[in-house]
Amino acid sequence: MKYAASTFYYHIEGLADYFNLFIDKLFNKLSLNGTAITDKILEGDLVRVSVKYKDERGKLAASTVEDDIKVLYEVESGGILRKGVLGALMGGGLAGLASSLLAGDVDSIKSALAGAVVGGAYGMLDGFNTAMDEATEFSRLLAGCIRDVEHELLDIRRKEEERRREEELEKESIEEELENVYADMVSMGDEIALLEAEGRDVSKAKARYNIALRNLEDAKEALRRGDNLVAKAKIRSASRMIELAREELRAL
Repeated sequence: MKYAASTFYYHIEGLADYFNLFIDKLFNKLSLNGTAITDKILEGDLVRVSVKYKDERGKLAASTVEDDIKVLYEVESGGILRKGVLGALMGGGLAGLASSLLAGDVDSIKSALAGAVVGGAYGMLDGFNTAMDEATEFSRLLAGCIRDVEHELLDIRRKEEERRREEELEKESIEEELENVYADMVSMGDEIALLEAEGRDVSKAKARYNIALRNLEDAKEALRRGDNLVAKAKIRSASRMIELAREELRAL
């Protein structure tokens, strides 16, 4: 029995930044499910391999397409159609279509991947929505593994976004605290200058004021580097120096 449909595509939206992790996780899942992966070739952001699952052999290629990830799988021989309880073994002679897409150079393969995004430009079947009686066992396994990895990556992205939001809120809080302490320091500086003009000995308070000033400058630099821990410590130190300077002035 010869099976006409031999090319399946899979479109994963918005996860191009996670391409390398996607490939690692996908190949690991496929291997754990009994897939032999050989002849791995890395060419920039294009990965292509040979796969063997039970009696089915084929070629698989994956690449980024703008913000998305695109996977293309082509059956070369073998494969069991999921049709009823019995299934049917595919015949040979399917390598012609495969060689026209996945055995070419990088540009032609990437063009095939990009073309698949807009839907069936090469007569390919959607690997996620293909009916059970139109798919090979491996194309269905591949779809399931891709979906599992997609959900894992979406969870990773969600956690990263939450962490970035938390870091941004923390930074805003530190910046507000820095601004408040800096305002106290400016006020303290004015007071020191007035008392100094009156001939008072403000040397101790002035020394603490200068330390506070250096600490606040260090805090600003730490914030610029993204080192919130150091920034908070420097601000606390500056606030303490201002408090001590104020006590010195009260004692005059």
